[in-house]
Amino acid sequence: MTRPLVLIHGYSATDKAFGPLRDALIAKGIAPTTINICNYVSLNNEITIKDIAEGLDRAFRSHPILKEDNQSFDAIVHSTGMLVLRSWLTNMGIPPENNQRLRRLKHLVGLAPATWGSPQAHKGRTWLGALVKGNRQLGPDFLNAGDRVLEGLELGSAFTWDLAHADLLGPAPYYDKSPDTPWVAVFIGNTPYAGLSSVANDPGTDGTVRWSGAGLNTRKIVIDLTRKPLDPAGKKTNRVTISNWADNRLDIPIIAVDGRNHGSLISEPDSDMVGYICDFLKVGDEEGKAFDEWLAGARQYGARGKKKMLVNPGAGAAGIMGDAKSFVDHFVGRDIGTEMEGWQQFVVHARDERGDGVSDYMIEVLTEKGNSWTKFEEMYVDVHAYGPDPSFRCFHIRLPKGIMAGQVPLKVRIHASTGTELMAYQGYGDTEQQLTATSQPVEVDLAGINKPRSSLFYPFTTTLIEIILNREPLPFDDMSRILQIE
Repeated sequence: MTRPLVLIHGYSATDKAFGPLRDALIAKGIAPTTINICNYVSLNNEITIKDIAEGLDRAFRSHPILKEDNQSFDAIVHSTGMLVLRSWLTNMGIPPENNQRLRRLKHLVGLAPATWGSPQAHKGRTWLGALVKGNRQLGPDFLNAGDRVLEGLELGSAFTWDLAHADLLGPAPYYDKSPDTPWVAVFIGNTPYAGLSSVANDPGTDGTVRWSGAGLNTRKIVIDLTRKPLDPAGKKTNRVTISNWADNRLDIPIIAVDGRNHGSLISEPDSDMVGYICDFLKVGDEEGKAFDEWLAGARQYGARGKKKMLVNPGAGAAGIMGDAKSFVDHFVGRDIGTEMEGWQQFVVHARDERGDGVSDYMIEVLTEKGNSWTKFEEMYVDVHAYGPDPSFRCFHIRLPKGIMAGQVPLKVRIHASTGTELMAYQGYGDTEQQLTATSQPVEVDLAGINKPRSSLFYPFTTTLIEIILNREPLPFDDMSRILQIE
């Protein structure tokens, strides 16, 4: 029997959004009886993405075919649908080798997936967001914008951080090259919105999702400033580490679709893209291609669209003009139209040695120019602090040509404050430093992880950074002022 195909839509959409894609799949030979389109509630202020994932499991258990725990299936997800399905895969909280859900899902196609959220999510909680996206059906959820779903979708959210540690950065990958985990493919449009909708555009996006925040290739950097620069024997300690690309982990890059934005990717599906999706759903089957062979062809298909994503778009991508355009030009640079390496996201979480978040901190990347270290302005674009917990932040950068060679000398400068004179953060640069609102920051050389052929920069990916500091009562060298013994 042909495997069932499950389609999961995105935030504020309904099953009707998949109508054009469903018709295109049927035209390419997918049996209509195998297609199952989900319809879930997202515009409710009490519902979370994890709740929707539990609803998906309940729907499976009520389905005449998918109710069987060993029934395999394929899935195509759009936007938030990726987070729903990944949450369903991880909700059981068991190691991947014992996770039957991973063995059931054979193919996962992400169409403009909100793998790392969206720069539009934090705007949806405003009154304007409720008017534009809110539930318009009279009842208890009238004009609800789906606050808790949007909270999970916000850039740098604790939800996407935790989810990535479960399925992308764990000791055993959820998506590897064996038949016991899903094959995964990601397509995304190379064009932002046009017309009135263009006011919401941000550079480096398809109008809703960042190109660098769609794929599932990721690594993690740990900057542990609780460790002294030298060990008791006088040898340098390894305070900055970066995870390796796991040998068996599946390569899941983005495949660019020329001339499509976040919405038109499924409302006006490209015929060639649909063909590649249909071929992908056979990968690993007896009559299908090997994954590497399919991916090579898909990369070639996406090369035309990706080329346009390498051009510095300037401020025009934000749909603004006049003085505002000149203001943004200052941040995105003056080299509009030049080719870049691409875009990259860094999601940063600062915490103390006990795991509590550090909400007031600053992080800057420095590069050597002449005999001095200066802020690396060439790659800066945008920083967003996660609203519910600003210890999480998302940095969106554009990568200048040649930066991937790993030959640019880099340092990171970190500063933090507790907000009280009774406590301070302690970090080790070249020496022990007490970090307060008026102190000097800690600087750490990144040469150990940014090397030729092993750059920390990879275009169209998201990299996690965890900063660890000691939180100590003041003064450091005497009885503290918050507790004294007479």
